[in-house]
Amino acid sequence: MDLKKPVLNIVVVGFHHKKGCQVEFSYPPLVPGTEGKNECPSGWKYLPTLALPDGSHNFNSDTVCFNLPSLTEPQQSVYGISCYRQIAIEDVKNRTADLTRSTVQKSVCALLSVPIYGYVEVKLSLIARAYFEQGDFATTELLEKAYEQLNACLEPQDTIGPSRLLFVGMPLRDLLLKWKHKMLILFKLQLLQKRVLYFGSPVQPTCSLILSLVSLHPELIAKGFQQVACVKTTVEQPPFTALPTGQLSPTHQEYNAQEASCSVPKETVSGNHQEQPGVGHPTSTQTKSELADYPTTAVMGGSDPENLFNSEDRSSLSGSSSSSFAEGDQEESRPKKRRSSAELVRDASMYTIAPNFESLYAIEPGSWGAPLRIFDDGHLCLPYLSLPYLDLLTDPAVHSYTIGTSNVLFQHKRQLANVLVDVEGGIIEMLDLETKRQLHLTTEDLRFIDYVVRNAQTPREDAEGSECWIRNQLYGYTVALLKTSLEGGTRQDNFNAHFMTAFKATHCYKDWLNRTGEGNIPAFDELLGGHPFAGSLSVADMKLKIAQTMQNSDGGRKLNQAVTSTSRVVGTAITTAKGAFSSWWNTLTTPVPAQSPSISPQQEVTEWKVEPQSPEVGQHDEATGAASIEHGVRQQQDAVVTNAVIEIGKEAELLNRIQLVTMEDAQLS
Repeated sequence: MDLKKPVLNIVVVGFHHKKGCQVEFSYPPLVPGTEGKNECPSGWKYLPTLALPDGSHNFNSDTVCFNLPSLTEPQQSVYGISCYRQIAIEDVKNRTADLTRSTVQKSVCALLSVPIYGYVEVKLSLIARAYFEQGDFATTELLEKAYEQLNACLEPQDTIGPSRLLFVGMPLRDLLLKWKHKMLILFKLQLLQKRVLYFGSPVQPTCSLILSLVSLHPELIAKGFQQVACVKTTVEQPPFTALPTGQLSPTHQEYNAQEASCSVPKETVSGNHQEQPGVGHPTSTQTKSELADYPTTAVMGGSDPENLFNSEDRSSLSGSSSSSFAEGDQEESRPKKRRSSAELVRDASMYTIAPNFESLYAIEPGSWGAPLRIFDDGHLCLPYLSLPYLDLLTDPAVHSYTIGTSNVLFQHKRQLANVLVDVEGGIIEMLDLETKRQLHLTTEDLRFIDYVVRNAQTPREDAEGSECWIRNQLYGYTVALLKTSLEGGTRQDNFNAHFMTAFKATHCYKDWLNRTGEGNIPAFDELLGGHPFAGSLSVADMKLKIAQTMQNSDGGRKLNQAVTSTSRVVGTAITTAKGAFSSWWNTLTTPVPAQSPSISPQQEVTEWKVEPQSPEVGQHDEATGAASIEHGVRQQQDAVVTNAVIEIGKEAELLNRIQLVTMEDAQLS
């Protein structure tokens, strides 16, 4: 396999009704010396399961990004992009005997030597569309031409750089607007080299989220993505190749022991200065932070467990920022009310960026040892992983991983991960208490990410809010984080003291210290330490804090659901009440029709009484009904007149009788 070409192979993977997923075609052949049909190297025996993801039959199309170890270079990885399609059997012109189902499922894959997933995906999707539209899967000339043309477009590789192709197809701004402050949590989570499982179906959003987060780390995709799939497994597993024996990592147990020993900080790695009170030890305010989130923690130094803001929130009030690295220890001995003139003080309600923030991301990455090797030496990054690789996660040589999956069985193996991320629901579930402490966002962090999100909502090309601008902000955040980690002191609390302690214990941080001579970086000499968004608290900070708590905590999510349900019920009740009130008001305001003075109340009731009708009568048309009503009214009117005549006759007869009686009485007298 020639790793010099950007595109190594074009592969077609199909689903066979008896054999399952299998490689149907490859160009050049995956196994040298073969025809490239139904052949797959033993080291990549599960490649078809990556190209056709679990649950793909539920969708007509999907895109999958995956990584494989190189079969020829032990310290190199191969990057895959797969365009999956599902069409009806009626759309296939040349039907073969193995097409026995109502639909046809296939994927067109490209195996790459450089991680330019998005750029190739745009072109590969067009190739897959044309391949399916021709209706004859046995005709592969189209794929062979595509292989040649793709390599012709991408060579020489000197033109492939971060600013041109590596970030194509990563919807960073859309993801930031969806995840908001959780993007910073996921960003810091990758720095801790934890075991993180992203799950979602279809697979494309999961892959986009993982790769977009990786792109936020300076130079990581360009220079630190070579060993993302390389591991020396202790159990023989064909899908992965071995690293050279001299570069084997410590065992998984040793690594966990090292990580556990740093979970409770006893001292801080802060250069060569001696351990001092208040430097490197959990202070009473730090204990308050634990009590604020975790009531079961023991109370130390008269801490108040009901305090809303933790030490990270309060650290900006301590006046711990210094004017330079050399004056860091002297600043800590000064009264807390005194502040350095260079301290990064801001009004949080304004969200204006620190004056020196631009100087942070103006530093060349190579001058401070970028990238941080997050995915190296048994620390894996696999945007998609299928079920056959499940045993790989339990191998002692695998220290940490960031993986994406669509199979629910991975979610049931909760003991394999520190953090579960539901991509569709936007939920981050931290499975242990220590990880929750470490990933708690401080007030300074919330100010920073709120500033980034606000600008991303109204972006300007190549300016505030653009994807390039967003990456610059995270670049500056990383530089400030590393600078502060070298200085030590209470200014680390602005980034979360628990996070800083765990970060300093990671493999990537220790490797960075070794490569930079224990942090001897001339480019950092003129920089100020501390969080670029440190400052006094304000009402806006309280709003951010409450919003974060409502979105992250289980109680907050339940409360939001309850409020939503209650609002729905109350809204329905209000609508019903408005309708009833409107009907009642109409009955009051509708004028009463004029009545005839000759009609008695009893006759009026009789006149407007509606008798029930039989089904046969109800079938007459409206004209017949109107005529019947008119005839009935006339009959009632005639009856009224007749009754009036009868009454008059009775009164006349009575008067005649009275007159006769009167005359007879007069005669007798």
